[in-house]
Amino acid sequence: MRYIIERPLQSLGTNTVLSYLVDSQKISYVSQGPLRMNVMKMSMHGFKMVPGHISPLFSLNKQPIEIVKQRLSEKLRKGTTTLLTSAEINYLHDAETELKRTRHLLISSSIDYCIGLSMSPERITPQMISFCRKKKIPFIELICKDFSQLTHVIWERIREANFIYGTVIFPTFPSHIDSKMKKLWQKKWNELSAKYQIPTLFNELYEDETVPLPSLKTLGLYPDKGGLFTGSDADYCLLSTDGVTENIKNVIVRGTIVYSENLPEKHQGHGKEIVVVKPRRFGESLISRV
Repeated sequence: MRYIIERPLQSLGTNTVLSYLVDSQKISYVSQGPLRMNVMKMSMHGFKMVPGHISPLFSLNKQPIEIVKQRLSEKLRKGTTTLLTSAEINYLHDAETELKRTRHLLISSSIDYCIGLSMSPERITPQMISFCRKKKIPFIELICKDFSQLTHVIWERIREANFIYGTVIFPTFPSHIDSKMKKLWQKKWNELSAKYQIPTLFNELYEDETVPLPSLKTLGLYPDKGGLFTGSDADYCLLSTDGVTENIKNVIVRGTIVYSENLPEKHQGHGKEIVVVKPRRFGESLISRV
């Protein structure tokens, strides 16, 4: 479907109107001012238009399908258009099966999704990294109980195996750990990853928060996801506001309305898996962290 969105920027203190041409599920052109084309036009007057949210929900394959559906519905109502998820594994020979299970759990998803792997630090090996390169697995979450687990990994070998594709590796720490201790562990991990030139995220991701732009760039999801400009997917939310609170009225994924306020979820199965061709296409240089 081909159409034009006219988005006023009054909330930014200007009378400028941006026009977005949506074509083949992407924003194919952005213009300052009206576009004179013989296609359907949608005016956003009275609404606030924002890019769709990308939010995490890891170890999806360890949850029952009823919980998965519930969590996906919750994410959708909050404006999530892309899910960052993972398959938790114990051994390399489990990976294919658990990835397949994760994809099966997401078969009716209305929103897009990107799948990585979750494992304990003891399980990460050069063979695991080679598997990620072949299967285009963009990230590995290391589920840590203690920081000492990260110091036992032979990172020189991981770096060598990870040179070509650059799978992003980042730790998560237990929620019950003191916040000061978690910050200290995160700082020590940043120093460790800089020393061995391991692609990573600088801050921990939380399931009730959206993934920040620097992390989207590092993971390779940006610029396809996370923006409203030429070449990005047509993922956005329409919000109504009374000047104090904002309510999500519609959620659009690749140009299709998948959620409307007070209506059931629409277009189940519309979501598709995002294959990251190359992580860190626009990520921060490793050298800049040294």
